[in-house]
Amino acid sequence: MASEQLLPHKARLETSYAFSRTFNPRNLEILWYPLWCQTLFDLVADAPNLIVAPQFPVWITKHHDGKLEDADDGDDPEEIKEIVREEQDAAAKIQVPVNEPEEGDYEVGAGDISFASTVPEKNAEGVLVDFAILGLGAVPQPKEKLRYGGWRITGASVRLLVELKRFASRSLKDDELNAEILAHIQEAKSDLVKQAGYLFIKDGTKNSVMAIAAAGPFWSGATIHRDDVKLTMHVLSTDDPSYQPPGEKFVNRVLKWNKIIRLDGASSAAASEARLRAVCKKMREMGV
Repeated sequence: MASEQLLPHKARLETSYAFSRTFNPRNLEILWYPLWCQTLFDLVADAPNLIVAPQFPVWITKHHDGKLEDADDGDDPEEIKEIVREEQDAAAKIQVPVNEPEEGDYEVGAGDISFASTVPEKNAEGVLVDFAILGLGAVPQPKEKLRYGGWRITGASVRLLVELKRFASRSLKDDELNAEILAHIQEAKSDLVKQAGYLFIKDGTKNSVMAIAAAGPFWSGATIHRDDVKLTMHVLSTDDPSYQPPGEKFVNRVLKWNKIIRLDGASSAAASEARLRAVCKKMREMGV
């Protein structure tokens, strides 16, 4: 069967999986990731320099930057395998008693994702966006550098930010359903404004980024320009003691989000696909 026939079927499966009361009884956002992950990977499949980056950090606090590595840092993957194998062989000769956890025990911090948040929080050490699409610039590496994939990355530019929220309550219908979908997408839009603000602060040369706000299979898109979020950037920058605001008055512009549409709907799939193709075309045209 041709791949173009498989993909719509797979999208239907992923949608049904996220809607399933058996496998998603709590209506979790995370179970919509398969549908969006595949949609984005398919979108850039024919664009060799565009990559999908799930859970991409648009901001990391300075105290969590860690030690910077230079060009000479790092080991050859083959060397790492040999070291690990030797350590495993040595460990196999030492028997250490292990206490098996009893039922109900759990590891402190297991599943803890407080390292970063999709929106700025007091204790968060970074700000992640659910998905980003990056444009990479690269040049071939000499043969001795093939251990790093054979390319030297010369530039990495965020072209698209995607923020995903859970779907509306499945018990709702008609106007109530539409209102809750709209509320969840509005929440994603607000997060994206902050994420774009952080992105522009981090990269002083970047003037725009595309954005998708989604709730389950429903989504809306816009292009966010630096001048659109000056107030947001100012507010976020005040956390930096060295920040010296200019004398101008800061305002946020009203963004031009397009109509909410369903990614996989029987009547809207073609329109959604056309809109996504337009997004991809614009991403291709952006510089690194």
